[in-house]
Amino acid sequence: MSFKIKGMDGFEKKLKQLSKNAQSVSGTHKYSFDEIFSEKFMRENSNFTSIEDFLKSSPENISTAEELEKADETTLDTFVSNQTKFSSWKEMLTEAQKALLISRLGF
Repeated sequence: MSFKIKGMDGFEKKLKQLSKNAQSVSGTHKYSFDEIFSEKFMRENSNFTSIEDFLKSSPENISTAEELEKADETTLDTFVSNQTKFSSWKEMLTEAQKALLISRLGF
């Protein structure tokens, strides 16, 4: 007795594309804030449409990476918890990185 399965070609094609996408994101990469905190991510997870608007609206009025590094973490965490779905800046950054990776993999 034998069975014929249809649709495996499409599945195999998807697996090959996923493998190719995984290879393209493996290793170390540098991404801009705009790539990590996409407009889509910001719209879905905050009261802002861009990371620039979010940071400039913070109590620290952040406009550069250097200012972000010097920002008071407690103040930034409070702002994040009030203006986003996250409880801290670190959580927001981690989730944005996950979203970028998922997008780059093609899911």
